[in-house]
Amino acid sequence: MADNKVIFAMEGVSKTFPPKKKVLNNIWLSFYYGAKIGVLGLNGSGKSSLLKLIAGLDTNYEGKITFDKEYKIGYLAQEPILDETKTVKEIVQEGLKEIMNVVNAYEAVSAKLAEPMSDDEMMKVINEQGELLEK
Repeated sequence: MADNKVIFAMEGVSKTFPPKKKVLNNIWLSFYYGAKIGVLGLNGSGKSSLLKLIAGLDTNYEGKITFDKEYKIGYLAQEPILDETKTVKEIVQEGLKEIMNVVNAYEAVSAKLAEPMSDDEMMKVINEQGELLEK
């Protein structure tokens, strides 16, 4: 993946809350693949509003927002509504479900390597392992 690939961009984005409270004004930004981004600001300066726009949770804005459909944007609300019957670990794992499925599949395939098998079978298992690593 090219380090200079833009995966998200905002062009002239503004956000106003009724009646006329403008929290974001003419924002221009872009995120490159692999970039680490921090959002800092005073209370009420629009950080949460900006993040909701980035996550696609708020579509009421002026300007243009584009993102590469090959990538997913994750968002954890500042005050999320959580299932009180679940542990913190279970809640976090829900957000990582796709990744955990790949990890579990990889572990299952890796365990097969400890079993006796022909060279052809071993190559199939190794190829399957490689495909899972690519995910």
